[in-house]
Amino acid sequence: MTLLAVLKKNTSRDKRRLKKLVSGLSFDYFIMALILFNAVVLGLLTSESLAVYSNILFLLDRVCLAIFVAEIVMKIFAFGKDFFKSGWNVFDFIVIALSAVSLSSYFIVLRTFRLFLLLRYIDRFARLKQMLSIFVGLIPSFGAMLLIYTVFFYVFAIVAVSLYGASFQEFSSLGRAMFSLLQVFTLDGWADGVVRPVMAVYPSAWAFFVGFLFVSFLMVLSFVISAVAEVIRKSMGIFPKIKF
Repeated sequence: MTLLAVLKKNTSRDKRRLKKLVSGLSFDYFIMALILFNAVVLGLLTSESLAVYSNILFLLDRVCLAIFVAEIVMKIFAFGKDFFKSGWNVFDFIVIALSAVSLSSYFIVLRTFRLFLLLRYIDRFARLKQMLSIFVGLIPSFGAMLLIYTVFFYVFAIVAVSLYGASFQEFSSLGRAMFSLLQVFTLDGWADGVVRPVMAVYPSAWAFFVGFLFVSFLMVLSFVISAVAEVIRKSMGIFPKIKF
């Protein structure tokens, strides 16, 4: 057997062993824990009260980065070209590559996006996988509700500009009116900050804002009820149809 054949055989054997290692459950748990640890370290680096430990935290971050780079190298060696067939692997590779360049201080925040990589381990936990599938299934319903509410919100903003734009700066333009109505919708100081000043000039303005809030909450409540029904239907597999 030639030296080349021996090297090829040993390389193939090493790839199989390494592929088994990086595909194992223990290795996945280790990387998951390391991603969470690195996210905590990155968070602590932003704290001014912990500036005295910045050197230690930076060193820990470098160690985590070195392990992540080693993980990528191991997987590329084990899987070869198949490594880049996975979208998760490509995302992982890009984030680590940007983090490893000399301008890493500008890209260090990108490694927090590695938390999204935890989603690729969702298959390990049946309950989390079920919740994620339900969440993804609700996105179309949420999009439809958001589209309908945007039209409703837009119409009320135009009416607000027409009614109160001449007297109040908060409603002097469509953008400002939409922002003010958003404040009303979130109930963030809506009474004293928006409604009462308008009612001081236009006493009947309460009807406009109460009507806006009523319809808004009715739409949100309808979506919540439909979402709960969808969750029950998907989780239990049975949900009786109600005939009217």
